[in-house]
Amino acid sequence: MIDFFFPTEGMGSQTLRTVAEAAYGGGDVFEISRVLKDIEPGDKDAFEQAWIDKAEDTEARAKKAEAAGHTRTAMKYYYAANQYWRMSDVLLTIERNDDKRERFLKSQECFRAGAKYNDPKIEVIEVPCGDEVYEGYFCHPRNPKTEKWPAVFFIGGADAFAEEIYFGGSELCERGYAMLLVDTPGRGSSMYVKNIPTRPDYEVPGKASFDYLFSRPEIDPDRVALMGISMAGYYAPRVAAFEDRIKALISWCGCYSILDDLYLHYEHLRPTVQRLLGGVTDEEAQVLLKDFTMEGIAQNIKVPTIMTHGSMDKLMDVEGAKKLFSEIGAEDKTLHIYDDPKEGGTVHCSHDCWVHQMPMLMDWLEDHV
Repeated sequence: MIDFFFPTEGMGSQTLRTVAEAAYGGGDVFEISRVLKDIEPGDKDAFEQAWIDKAEDTEARAKKAEAAGHTRTAMKYYYAANQYWRMSDVLLTIERNDDKRERFLKSQECFRAGAKYNDPKIEVIEVPCGDEVYEGYFCHPRNPKTEKWPAVFFIGGADAFAEEIYFGGSELCERGYAMLLVDTPGRGSSMYVKNIPTRPDYEVPGKASFDYLFSRPEIDPDRVALMGISMAGYYAPRVAAFEDRIKALISWCGCYSILDDLYLHYEHLRPTVQRLLGGVTDEEAQVLLKDFTMEGIAQNIKVPTIMTHGSMDKLMDVEGAKKLFSEIGAEDKTLHIYDDPKEGGTVHCSHDCWVHQMPMLMDWLEDHV
């Protein structure tokens, strides 16, 4: 069996991420455990097939419940199937891009099938940016406390797409914030379907996304924030350095240089990053990634900022987070490094500690926006 509570290899780490999201409606921890019960670490074929089987079974249960008029049950099964289809994709390489695209589309299909029953409402939206168009979701808040809604634009990391990170951000909606999710370059539908690679100047798609958000008549323009998780610990701070309309930044992981703090730090992520850059070689990636840096830019971040990072994060170097934080120009800034394994949170994105980390981040947001 793969140990996903205290993972020592990639399959367990990927599963831990899904377990964290399951607590917010993206699957079920007991179902996840049963999927992995008979799989040995390193058996990629068995891992992939087990998730396909579970995704198909869960999607069938959703359709059966939907046909019987049990839409709440159908929604929950569709959301879980979305995550299980995603898990069948996580270990596939660029050589199987057609399969990755197919799995993504199944995941998206299931998420949208569930989202139409969600309360509060989730809208499918599009964000134009030059010649590109990004897909995403505008998620309404539950029981907003004011006539005009506060809002957060939430950006996911390297291989995360909107249909996944909804579960990491849904607590925003529960606390009365609208949430914007957009598949910006290198992520989700932009990568899997439209072949739009990632880019260093994330302030460009960031501005386009905020232009959309500020165009919504429901939004209070004086209460808008930005949040980024994982590799978006680079994307979000980069956007914040050029965006003067926002009031706060949550950096759920920090990254000063994607080349130094991620690509060279963790070799197993290199194929993923090469794919996100458009299917380049290692040599080409190392040249392109030199521009993915906050050097000379971080000091332009002036809004209140909170940053969290795990001290034993294998994927992104904690020293990069510390360096980024030290150069951020905001007077009101907080760095929380999780360094006690007994408390949890020392791993990437602190997936094993959301029970404590999520309330901390949300409370901070309520105090600032």
